[in-house]
Amino acid sequence: MAQIAFYKVATLPGSLVANAFYYVENGNYAESYLTNSAGEAKSIGNSAMINALITEALSSLPSSGAPVLFVADIAARDALEPSLEGAVFVLVQDATGDPTVDAGAALYAWNPATTSWLKVAEYESMDVTLTWDAIQGRPTSTPAQIDSAVGQAHSHANKTTLDKFSESAGALRYNGAAIPAEWNTTNW
Repeated sequence: MAQIAFYKVATLPGSLVANAFYYVENGNYAESYLTNSAGEAKSIGNSAMINALITEALSSLPSSGAPVLFVADIAARDALEPSLEGAVFVLVQDATGDPTVDAGAALYAWNPATTSWLKVAEYESMDVTLTWDAIQGRPTSTPAQIDSAVGQAHSHANKTTLDKFSESAGALRYNGAAIPAEWNTTNW
């Protein structure tokens, strides 16, 4: 059985002793490592240390930001105004009290600088169905004309004839044969 050596260090050395325990000071925490017979370090952790590191990391995240509140309707949203001290998002489950909302929910942002609500999203727009006639700036072509043009993007009435043209060693061929010049005749 191998004996184990103990080391208390400020930083883990570059070259480690085999079969050793290293206690490394690290600010408010201590790290510990065990080395194997080849001198390779394996870190040792414990729940308290890990939880403390997570808590410390989370505490460095910003705690500010607009919270999201849930209310039943526009009247409940408006009732929040006197108590609002900063920016907030409010999801209104039944926003039909807003004349711009025909059905369903809407999300509003409270702007404390202007003491006003801004609608940022609504349920109705989640399943928008557009028709061709409703598109502003659309082409004057009909969808059928566009579909036809796409289908004919590269077709020709004489495609069978055109497909007979080819090339061989840089010379133009038709149906595999050389294309003679018209003046190349015996009646010249």
